[in-house]
Amino acid sequence: MAESSPFGIEQFTKLITDGYDRKARLYPGLLLLMPIAVVISCGLGPNLTPAKTVCGVVASCGGLLLLSQLARDSGKRKERDMFQKWGGMPSISIFRHRDGTVDAITKARYHQRMATLVKGTKAPSSEEELADPDAADQVYAAWSTYIRVNTRDTKKYPLLFQENISYGYRRNVWGLRPVGITTTGLSAVCALIWEYLVFKSTGKVSSELAFAGIFASILLLLWIFQFTAGWVRLPANAYAERLVEAVDTLTAKREKK
Repeated sequence: MAESSPFGIEQFTKLITDGYDRKARLYPGLLLLMPIAVVISCGLGPNLTPAKTVCGVVASCGGLLLLSQLARDSGKRKERDMFQKWGGMPSISIFRHRDGTVDAITKARYHQRMATLVKGTKAPSSEEELADPDAADQVYAAWSTYIRVNTRDTKKYPLLFQENISYGYRRNVWGLRPVGITTTGLSAVCALIWEYLVFKSTGKVSSELAFAGIFASILLLLWIFQFTAGWVRLPANAYAERLVEAVDTLTAKREKK
């Protein structure tokens, strides 16, 4: 086994350069730190050098990588419950006869072609699906997995990749929601207290701290009212739609071979 780079340099480089890791995993974690960073930078101003040094050391020692992993784990932990509330994974439920995302004619074509692409599967009829929905979902899950495995080329399937990033980002932000509400709320309170202390000692209002407090308050409202499961569902459904649209492309590839 080759020795790993100190502080996980390879992993850190991938985190920065890989589009999915950076946007879907790192950015949600940085969203947690944003209000804290704004309050500190507005409060310290020219005296920010020590804080910048500390942040640089933390980042170089794998702090950003850890942050991205925490964001991913938080989203994954809540994903199963989210799918149960939705009635299943969108990439599976979109194949169901009773799902109206895709029209019946197009869906029949997808069923026919997927049964040909994935050996050992037979397209369930609407009656079979109604009689045994779990068995039907097993077939749809196999189809969904097949498409995901065969559409990993981000250059050939750029729209699918972008929807996957959007879903991953929103899922991870939603997973961090309790922590985000806490840290952002505390940042707003700290900005208010800091403003009071500055005014008490100088008799002047700090416009920078006032901005920081307003910024943290607005972000807190977003954490509470915008970053919800419904916000996550939009890109999840869009990803499922882009996924099944790849059926025709995969079939054409198979026919050429």
